[in-house]
Amino acid sequence: MKRLLSYRKKWVLAGLTLVLTIWFAVCLPDPLFTSPTSTVLEDSDGRLLAGRIASDGQWRFPMADSLPEKFKLSIIYFEDEYFYQHPGFNPVSFGRALKQNIKAKRVVSGGSTLSMQTIRLSRKGKSRTVFEKLIEVIQAFRMELSFSKEEILRMYAAHAPFGGNVVGLDAAAWRYYGRSPHQLSWGEMTTLAVLPNAPSLVYPGKNSDKLLKKRNRLLDKLHAKGVIDEWTCELAKEEPLPGSPHSIPNLTPHLLARAMKEGYSGQCVQTTIDRNLQENVNRIVNDYHGVLSQNEIHNMAVLIMDVRTGNVLAYTGNTDCPDEGSGRAVDVIMAPRSTGSVLKPFLYTFMLQDGALLPDQLVADIPTRISGYAPKNFDLAYDGAVPASEALARSLNIPAVLMLREYGLEQFYHRLKKLRFSTINRSIDHYGLSIILGGAEAKLWELGTAYMNMARVLNRDSCLMSGTYDQTLSPQTNDELTEAFDPAALWWTAEAMSTLNRPWQEAGWQEFSSSQKVAWKTGTSFGHRDAWAIGFTPDHLVGVWVGNADGEGRPGLTGLGVAAPVLFKVFKHLPNSDWFEQPQLHMTNVEVCKQSGFLASNNCPDRVQTHVPENAVRAAGCPYHQLVHLDSTRQFRVSSDCYSVADMKTEPWFLLPPIQEWYYRRKNPSYRPLPTYGKHCQPNSEPSMAVIYPKENSGIFIPRNLDGTMEKVVFEIAHRQPGNTVHWHLDESFVGTTQFEHSLEISSGAGIHQLTVVDENGESLSWKFEMLEK
Repeated sequence: MKRLLSYRKKWVLAGLTLVLTIWFAVCLPDPLFTSPTSTVLEDSDGRLLAGRIASDGQWRFPMADSLPEKFKLSIIYFEDEYFYQHPGFNPVSFGRALKQNIKAKRVVSGGSTLSMQTIRLSRKGKSRTVFEKLIEVIQAFRMELSFSKEEILRMYAAHAPFGGNVVGLDAAAWRYYGRSPHQLSWGEMTTLAVLPNAPSLVYPGKNSDKLLKKRNRLLDKLHAKGVIDEWTCELAKEEPLPGSPHSIPNLTPHLLARAMKEGYSGQCVQTTIDRNLQENVNRIVNDYHGVLSQNEIHNMAVLIMDVRTGNVLAYTGNTDCPDEGSGRAVDVIMAPRSTGSVLKPFLYTFMLQDGALLPDQLVADIPTRISGYAPKNFDLAYDGAVPASEALARSLNIPAVLMLREYGLEQFYHRLKKLRFSTINRSIDHYGLSIILGGAEAKLWELGTAYMNMARVLNRDSCLMSGTYDQTLSPQTNDELTEAFDPAALWWTAEAMSTLNRPWQEAGWQEFSSSQKVAWKTGTSFGHRDAWAIGFTPDHLVGVWVGNADGEGRPGLTGLGVAAPVLFKVFKHLPNSDWFEQPQLHMTNVEVCKQSGFLASNNCPDRVQTHVPENAVRAAGCPYHQLVHLDSTRQFRVSSDCYSVADMKTEPWFLLPPIQEWYYRRKNPSYRPLPTYGKHCQPNSEPSMAVIYPKENSGIFIPRNLDGTMEKVVFEIAHRQPGNTVHWHLDESFVGTTQFEHSLEISSGAGIHQLTVVDENGESLSWKFEMLEK
């Protein structure tokens, strides 16, 4: 029986030992801390950009990768001088604490090590009894077996209370000193080191005497231990204590919200943002917002990217408008907005690289109606014909629509899809030709990425961007986009975009001055709802959007008027760049007609050699030069029916189609119309048009409507070929187009006016009349 009992005791003891061993092995929670943490964004140098308070209302930053040496020395000499020697608990400290408590007849010291305090922080809410103290000792010992001393210090520093709702060293440094803990002085660091000991008693801003004495005692101890010299100690004691807590920086609130939305909530994310540049951009945005808000324009976004690396350098998603109803919470960088004219450079590039266009080839700019769609230029004027590069530079709408129709809507749409515009996702029939004038929507983020790819191809960088995101919230690489752009075509596009001459026609053009060459494009959506300006150099991409987040349009809200000044203001804060080198390996040398920009034909008198994209050999020859037969004086046209062939002079003549010629001549005085036929060679031709109403120099009495406006007058003409298209102009302003039935309602003020009609063959008819008020 005794032997049986002995065996039973052994088994019980073994079982108890096993249970205790297992409990010891698993007694440490995993993870040790489960408290929610703040979401924190840092710039490329680790400086704080923005932070969002943790879900429990505490400012608790994620645990840092390292601790300042000043804090480690300060906290160890203040709390646990033998931290690096003990296994988690210190028997000597226990004995000393017990002696002090007995002598004081109350608990004045707990004898806890930093390891035990770390465990106690993880077991928040536990009572401070002898049993709980024993649990802390065991778990502290267990923790020492699983973590290094440095890891334990980092856990303590990340979860120690620093007063109020401030938890952890990093949050305390920013809240009390407005700086990173690595930038704190000895006086500042020792102040923070003594706070966790009694945060509620010596919270900064109250009980300053107690806090000062505790800090200075720690400084004296550091001096006595040889950590700091006497001079440093005395200077540190002169430093003031912190006052009211500082606000956490909020330089990139929309990027912070985006990081949380994309799965980085509760993390510390180091971005590629340049904090100094971000502060400058925020200042520029707020300055312009102060002016634009007077016109009820409340929102603005600016994006800056490093072309060579693809890194995002500044991200201002909206203005810092105090009005809650202003839409300031919207991250406009990621919001779909009407593109206006900012897709035009892509069409120009695609046509160049496919051989459908030459850089300075003339394109039509005349009143146009296509299946009921009648685009108009911003200034409501027409050039007749204009070089394609100039049409892009001046952002003319009609040439863009006609170029798109010639290139092919389906082909352009397919090319755009390769650029990863996620919001251009409807059928091509939905967009139609208006896609080139703002009929589609895009995000500033994706537009900026696409424009940046243009610059990267010109830099001959094979690492192109797709618009997905990594942990720096920057675009990632994707080689598929190497097929989207041809360097030679892009070089001509960048040249056209860098020679914009519109600002010099506008008031305040000095806002557009820049010490470096910039390729830039503006855009304005229908109804003046969105104003764009996007520009790039070999080193930087800057994208600007201005408008109202709710889509309200405002007079004067144009890309040129409000977005472009911001763009160039931002570029003044960026280093200057050299310009792109001409990619001659991707070009071929051709001979083009100087006047038309087409490949030179045999009839072209003036030719120039130029480097163009390799596919330019597919382009058409010049259609605008033809041989004209003149008399011996070269004053009149003749034919073999009325003039001796031997005496004829044959000359190549630059001749535009009639309707283009009519507009072109008005803006190009050097244009030479065809000479008239000689006296005996006059062909039989009668005018095709005649005025029906009102007749030349007639007066028309027009009654007023009830609202005070004058009623419209119906004007009518006759045409020998009614199916011909006729364009109507009142006082040189285009007012409409007719076909088959050539009558048009026109409203005008009182006074003498001139009406001009031009048919598709270039024949024109003008007459004057007077509007009289009853």
